[in-house]
Amino acid sequence: MFYKIPENLPAEFEELDSYIARYQRGEIDAATLKVRRVPFGCYEQREDGTYMVRIRTTGGALTPLQLRAIAEISARYGSDAIHITTRQEFQIHDVALENVLLVMRELLQAGLASRGGGGNTVRNVLVSPDAGVGVDEVFDPSSYAFVLTSRLIAEPDSWLLPRKFKIAFSNSSADSSYAEFNDLGFIAQLREGRKGFEVHVAGGLGTKPEVGHLLHEFIPAEDVYIVASALKRLFDKHGNRKNRHAARLRFLWKTLGETRFRELYEAELQLVRSERPAELLIEDVPQSILLPAFVFDRDTSPEYYQWKDRYVENQRQPDLVSARIPIFLGNLKNDYAIRLAKFLEPFGDHVLRASLGQNLRLRNIPKEYLPNVYHVVRELTELASGPRLIGESIACTGADTCKLGICLSKGALTAVVDRLKSSSLDLDQIADFKLNLSGCPNTCGQHMLADLGFYGNVSRNRQHMFPAYMVVAGAEIGNGKARLAKPIDRVRARDLPEFVHDVLKVWIVKKSNHPSFATYVDGEGTQDIREIASRYREIPAYGEDKSYYQDWGAKEFFSLVGRGLGECSAGLFDLIEVDLNGARQLREELRSGDPQNEEALYGIALRSARALLITRGIEAPTDAAVFENFAKKFIQAGLIDRRFESVIRSAHQKNTGELNQLEEEVFALLNAVETLYRSMDNSLRFPAEEKSTA
Repeated sequence: MFYKIPENLPAEFEELDSYIARYQRGEIDAATLKVRRVPFGCYEQREDGTYMVRIRTTGGALTPLQLRAIAEISARYGSDAIHITTRQEFQIHDVALENVLLVMRELLQAGLASRGGGGNTVRNVLVSPDAGVGVDEVFDPSSYAFVLTSRLIAEPDSWLLPRKFKIAFSNSSADSSYAEFNDLGFIAQLREGRKGFEVHVAGGLGTKPEVGHLLHEFIPAEDVYIVASALKRLFDKHGNRKNRHAARLRFLWKTLGETRFRELYEAELQLVRSERPAELLIEDVPQSILLPAFVFDRDTSPEYYQWKDRYVENQRQPDLVSARIPIFLGNLKNDYAIRLAKFLEPFGDHVLRASLGQNLRLRNIPKEYLPNVYHVVRELTELASGPRLIGESIACTGADTCKLGICLSKGALTAVVDRLKSSSLDLDQIADFKLNLSGCPNTCGQHMLADLGFYGNVSRNRQHMFPAYMVVAGAEIGNGKARLAKPIDRVRARDLPEFVHDVLKVWIVKKSNHPSFATYVDGEGTQDIREIASRYREIPAYGEDKSYYQDWGAKEFFSLVGRGLGECSAGLFDLIEVDLNGARQLREELRSGDPQNEEALYGIALRSARALLITRGIEAPTDAAVFENFAKKFIQAGLIDRRFESVIRSAHQKNTGELNQLEEEVFALLNAVETLYRSMDNSLRFPAEEKSTA
């Protein structure tokens, strides 16, 4: 009911069904099927043969009956919980391929679709979670998001874009939907009593995040579709379809330059206007009181009043309130979701939305029913009895199910939360603090929008890899101050809980001296955070403490092997750079006259040979295995010149005398490996391999 599903969707289901059947009969390969299923919001998980279906819920809006339907479908075909995303969507996990279409068809019966949940499509449109009820909002933009969604997903070119296209609507300059960090963002404005929007463009997160650029200071609200359509067409015509890693709208802004981008946009804008598209039919979203038939509960306990202080907010509608429901890691058990949906049904269709923090928000609750809400919520989530900071903390799914994942970010956040729960820190003093984790440089956990953020990384101590996190801090959102978090330092995954505890402890003491955490980071905060990170710099040898070489919640020791070529390339690139940087440093030491000549040459040869082995799925346990595998996979395979066989043989034999004679050849080997590395594409293939498979 919050968007209109295109009439041709059932026919598209039939086509997807035929592709799945052909794949199961062995008539097409997995790559061909992937191209078809991903735009339907169907992603393969890390475990072979299991899939996730992502459901479009514009602005996180859905009815209690729809929540119940999602949970019941998940119980029949998926895992024991539904997942709430940071883009106000819902996901069903662990679906077998033969059940994917059953899930999609049953969602359709509930008025929901997964189309556009993935791929190069118009993605789920964000809306401020408190839109329509926020005390300080300019006006409610929800209806514009709903009708724009309906219009765009009915257009064929919305499914064949160069890359994904993300849109957001915020109800005030506070920008609680992150409009300035989307491809297209609308921020509600009033001019002389007329509704309209400030428009931002070409923002985005991902591995190269960017704050958006102001496109219009004000457009009349009725021009929302015209602006969105013009930008979509510009993107469709000029976006980079060759390189998906440089295909988002923000890269097009940089490639064209602001002047040319605006020229092309204005041309598309005039073209859309000349076509006189039908006006968007806007209907205000009702925010009304429905009085359930059940009896008022009573509660005067301290726990109730503490929950109320932490999670309940007044609405602009008198006598109505909103309540946040913290869902740890965004995972809501199916049976809990069904119980909550049944409880909410008497309150009507406009009582529920998902937030951008993987949580739920109830709205339009009469104040006298708050004890009833509390008694239900406390049974659904133990976080309801804890500080809001913990309930609002975010972690993406990470390497648990995502093929891009490097680290187990969910396990890491669980460990952090356990540490904070056991501490004496007064977290209610910093209730709005944003603590976000991503399992890789992609920003699904919104780490670049956090006060304190982390993204998964990998490092090595001798031959052993260990999980780590890059630390970023000090993001600002809205009110003309938008900026991304700044890179600060690195911390080992095993030390993350203590590190977070120490940073928050210092911030609680110093917060009264600073207007915000961002200004603190700009001042003394950066040095404070780096000093804390330095406490955890040294890592025990593998034989001394193996826990450092195991991720949170993992049964195996940390490794990138087996995670699939191209699927975790960001982490592989980090690991490659560790070896190449080490080799370069040793080379500079030699050139500056360092007397440890023989040892340094061996180190350069070892790091050069080891750097690219991970691209072949090899994690060599010894130095000898490094040289043996390099000779086989790179020299004998024709990727590295055979002239370097003598260097590898001398290093393998640890013949330092011969290496000393071959100093220039050792340096040349490093250069050859670096050249090969630079030629590698984002799927970890080299030009010679591309030709052989063409």
